[in-house]
Amino acid sequence: MNHPPSSGTRILIGASSFVDARAALNLLSRLVRNLRPNIGGVLVEDTASLAICALPNQRIVTPSGTVALAPTLSQIRTLIEADARAFKQSLARLADDAGTPWTFERDTGDLVQTGLNMARAWDILVFAHRNLHPVAGKVVLLNASNATDGPMMEMSKLLSAHLAADRIVLTVNKKTRQTPDATTSNGQKYATLDQALAQLARLNAQAVLVDLSLGPVQTYQQLQRLIEVARCPVFVFGTVLATRLVEHTTQIPPAPDTGAA
Repeated sequence: MNHPPSSGTRILIGASSFVDARAALNLLSRLVRNLRPNIGGVLVEDTASLAICALPNQRIVTPSGTVALAPTLSQIRTLIEADARAFKQSLARLADDAGTPWTFERDTGDLVQTGLNMARAWDILVFAHRNLHPVAGKVVLLNASNATDGPMMEMSKLLSAHLAADRIVLTVNKKTRQTPDATTSNGQKYATLDQALAQLARLNAQAVLVDLSLGPVQTYQQLQRLIEVARCPVFVFGTVLATRLVEHTTQIPPAPDTGAA
């Protein structure tokens, strides 16, 4: 990964397909003129999918629920090349329109692990996910305290304003004695992460924000579950500290030393 210059907010988009990446790019297109960030993209080829397609006569369940033959490895490679071109071109157009630096990379592996390893030199890591709901949803902030300032809070306010979307704060605090669905003027409070994720699953969200250095999400497994539950782009802050936590949890190999400050 060619790391961006140190000036400006550095935002890296990780996606496993262009359809997913497009949703995150659409969100960032509302912000780039205000933030003027350095933008990066990484397309991660899923090794599990490639392994399935490498075997003959494998069957898969399609999104519609029907069973069909899996595409061949050659067909998958063709689709990946098309996705990479589309992702790179869209990223370049977004950055050029806003006059901001950009970089693009490809890798193979697990999206969450690869994204965290590559995000060390970036301020925000966005795990892209295609829009599944026809109606634009809310901006959801997953918090571990009653903090009212900081980069994550400011980004949630910017997204809410530029998307004309309601903003909800889901706060997880073990000392909370309220019922799991208790609602306050600042959002909703929960005693456990499981309770907060259960509520998130019921929401129509178009962006979710979390700071891994603050919590409540602090492990690879929790982050992967959050992405699955959110079903929309997830903005991850605190990746420098969080990467070390994740390495100890899942033994992810460290990224090469690039010499970046």
